[in-house]
Amino acid sequence: MIPRPAVGSLAVVLLAMASCSAAQASDPPSLESELRNALSERWAALARNDAVAYGATLDDGFVTPDFGLLYDKKAMIERARNIKERSSEPREVQVHGDDHAAIMVYRTTSHTPIDGMELSEELRIVESYVKRNGRWLLTARAETEIPNANRVAVAINSDTLKDYVGEYEIRPGQIVKITRQGGRLFEQGPDDPSPVEDLPLSSNAFFQREQPGVLIFTRSADGKVDSYVLWIFDGTVVGKKVK
Repeated sequence: MIPRPAVGSLAVVLLAMASCSAAQASDPPSLESELRNALSERWAALARNDAVAYGATLDDGFVTPDFGLLYDKKAMIERARNIKERSSEPREVQVHGDDHAAIMVYRTTSHTPIDGMELSEELRIVESYVKRNGRWLLTARAETEIPNANRVAVAINSDTLKDYVGEYEIRPGQIVKITRQGGRLFEQGPDDPSPVEDLPLSSNAFFQREQPGVLIFTRSADGKVDSYVLWIFDGTVVGKKVK
């Protein structure tokens, strides 16, 4: 499948700032623990819908993009009154900065209750902090979803997979190869160095770990597989079976 684009422009700026900080000064030994404590305080306030305590962890100039919209401190405080989100301990943490400003990059699993269910997301997050009166405050945040990290594959009849094996042309001369190894289906695009497993959502729909999109195989009127459709982001890629 097509790889997910890089982190948005805000995150790229933040990462560039992090590289500059790392080059100019050594990280204070306690910086990571201080930022982790600030993060834990913010998450705890959000988990109990304490909007006042949550707002106290944000810098007045705070901004974050979310699905194309920009949220400031006021908007985030209002969200904190209604969203009871919780997150796992940060993993793969990287911290750069000094006594005044710092960047933290980490991975986490977010859990949000919606209509009696709990939805989870695997996220890579970039956060920028400033220190005000001896206290670390969040001033900017950008996140990138790691797709399908927690999705559970369903069981299907492995004999069905043989119908999908073949070569699919997505553009003139651009071929995607679908292969089968026992009860597993694999896909290799024209730019992929090796095949990647396609996991079943249903008998004809598949997904990949940490890649966006859903791949659906279609059949002609006579029941033979003639193409696949990849639904990805807000676009569609169609591959015609040629072999």
